[in-house]
Amino acid sequence: MSFFPGAFPSPESRSTAGGGVEAPTAEPRSQVAPPPHAGAVPFKCPFGVFVVYAQDTRGLGHITRTLTITQHLLDAHKNYVGYIMTRSKFAHTYTWPQRCDYIKIPARKTPHIFHWPREIDEASKQHFTSLRGQILRDAVLGLTPDLMLVDHEPLGSAGEFREGLWALKEKSPHTKFVFGLRDIMDDPAQIRASWRRMGVYEAFEHLYDGIAVFGEPEFYDVAEAYAIPESVRPKLHYCGYVVREQPATDPDLVRQQHGLPAKGPLVLATVGSGGDGYPVLDAALTAIQQVQAEVPDLCAILLTGPFMGLEEQAALFARATPTCRVVTWADSFQLMGAADAIVTMGGYNSLCEGLVVARPLVIVPRSTAKVEQQIRAELLATRGLAKWVHPKSMRDGTSLAAALRWALEQDRDAHARRVRGIFPSLVGGARTCAYLSQFLDRRSGVGASAPTA
Repeated sequence: MSFFPGAFPSPESRSTAGGGVEAPTAEPRSQVAPPPHAGAVPFKCPFGVFVVYAQDTRGLGHITRTLTITQHLLDAHKNYVGYIMTRSKFAHTYTWPQRCDYIKIPARKTPHIFHWPREIDEASKQHFTSLRGQILRDAVLGLTPDLMLVDHEPLGSAGEFREGLWALKEKSPHTKFVFGLRDIMDDPAQIRASWRRMGVYEAFEHLYDGIAVFGEPEFYDVAEAYAIPESVRPKLHYCGYVVREQPATDPDLVRQQHGLPAKGPLVLATVGSGGDGYPVLDAALTAIQQVQAEVPDLCAILLTGPFMGLEEQAALFARATPTCRVVTWADSFQLMGAADAIVTMGGYNSLCEGLVVARPLVIVPRSTAKVEQQIRAELLATRGLAKWVHPKSMRDGTSLAAALRWALEQDRDAHARRVRGIFPSLVGGARTCAYLSQFLDRRSGVGASAPTA
């Protein structure tokens, strides 16, 4: 079952001035009923419940990975239901699995004409962190799940879930806590300092029962990188790379749908959700045109993503040609299957999907203070699976064009063998399910099937 409709929300959704998409105005919900009186009999759920916290605030990666894992768990445990807590404003656009719902955590919103004075901006952020914390705490204490899976941020974004997690630990002794750790998070020194400051190592010791690592130790050793204490290391379990189900791809149909020639190499340039992807696509388009001077039958698809600003999208559309199409809405994974080479940023999901289709990758990591994308790009390039271009050196397209030539020159079968030699199995969703099932099987009984890795 696919929960990922067309990779991005449909264009019927309402665009914002910033190029994002908001949900259509919903009907007002009825007020929550008052709590039962003090003498009420506590409710005990007759079936299993698991809850996942997925802190997607800007992109689509965490919610996509979370839904992949959730689908596997629900398929394997028929007597369970799942709830996902997320700040993602695109949650409503996904097709949700049966027996699964989501709890939308509010994000701070501001009118475009308003500018927060410095003296109250931080107070406002703290207020919303506290508000989200109250919602998270009330939700998990009400649901008292058998399994609490926390993705990426051990205590929630900016620590917003700290109080709720510890309160759940105290109230619900039967609940098992698992932290979902994406292998490369940021510069290791920065992560270690942040975790010491936030009290994460204490949580690993006394709150969490397990740590599911979304990666492989041969590629990135999280225990060493993040100085995981020796007493905690037995809780680590490498689950491999979590990738959603690969959609069927007909390369000829893809070309036909986008009005591209039936012959010639095809390049896909994609930037995930697209919020900061315009410079990459702008440079990629220049590089593609340079390579087309040498390879006249080269064609390309540039995928903007839903977060790219409307003016930036318009600038790219103005440069599109019959052999270089610009697309706002499409399934990037499906397009990857039709491509001969892929230009992408260095996000976890995009690169994992590129490894599944085993195409040569040209990576332009995100240009921010966080260096996780650059670390990932460097590691893949060292293994001969990619070339990476620093964002500061891509503007005139020359270095990007050189990397693109390398990608197009690779023998597809030989490259695929190289990928499989380094990543023999990219079935992290099933392996994560098998690992988490040990915490669910305590009450599985009727309706549970044995998951396999």
